[in-house]
Amino acid sequence: MTSAPTRAVFAVIKVALGLLYLLPLAWIVLTSFKSETQVLQNPNGLVFAPTLATYGEIIDEGAAAIVTSVQISVVVTVVVVALAVPAAFAAARRLDETASRIIAIALAALLVLQMIPQPMTVIPLFSVLAQWGVLNTLPGLILADVAVMLPFAIMLLRPFAQSVPDALYEAAVIDGAGQWRSFRSITVPMMRNGVFTVASVIFINAWGEFVYAVNFLPPGVVLPVSGLLASQNTTYAANWNSLMALAVITSLPLVVVFAVSQKRLISGLSLGAVK
Repeated sequence: MTSAPTRAVFAVIKVALGLLYLLPLAWIVLTSFKSETQVLQNPNGLVFAPTLATYGEIIDEGAAAIVTSVQISVVVTVVVVALAVPAAFAAARRLDETASRIIAIALAALLVLQMIPQPMTVIPLFSVLAQWGVLNTLPGLILADVAVMLPFAIMLLRPFAQSVPDALYEAAVIDGAGQWRSFRSITVPMMRNGVFTVASVIFINAWGEFVYAVNFLPPGVVLPVSGLLASQNTTYAANWNSLMALAVITSLPLVVVFAVSQKRLISGLSLGAVK
């Protein structure tokens, strides 16, 4: 049993970490309610006359960016999950020694590829998308996002596929079920938490993706939220109040996603870490 002094120390640490994370968020929210003059005169001031003028100026632009980000994130999430679930199932199967080694090498290669900085993949993908005729289009950006997020999703889903007992597959074979029926009736339901976890993580990553969004979309189109936020910083100045107001507005969908998926996300990531 934990002693009272130990619990007190942990409580103090929790409060300190909470303040460490909440103070920047509070500063962002407060700055979003300031006018440009108030930000320039006293950027860290806590006493000021709040105004909604900044939100009124950027609401249309922010809403359009949210629509673009929702389109990208939803499609990327659906495609990645649809491809990653059967791939993780195949990688988790207990096969002969040769097949197991091949799978281990393939997973190691995927892990190495995840270490490559994303900006280094822009030029190769730029050439590939141009050859396919989807450069400077929304489908091209979605393909690029799927390519970079699919390996991570497969590696994250594999422990969930491995956790399915072999006895269930053996019983399915005795009942006359084939591979597809076993996958659809056993694997997918048993991996429900894992699929939900991966879908949440992929959605969040696709929502905040920036490098491909600013390189693979044509000039003049409505940028996703990451590109819109970056556009608030210019060579000579930064519109801090507009930037913070946009940050608040464009973060609301992520807050909703996290609030809905919090319990499953934490339990799913914990299972993946243990496995």
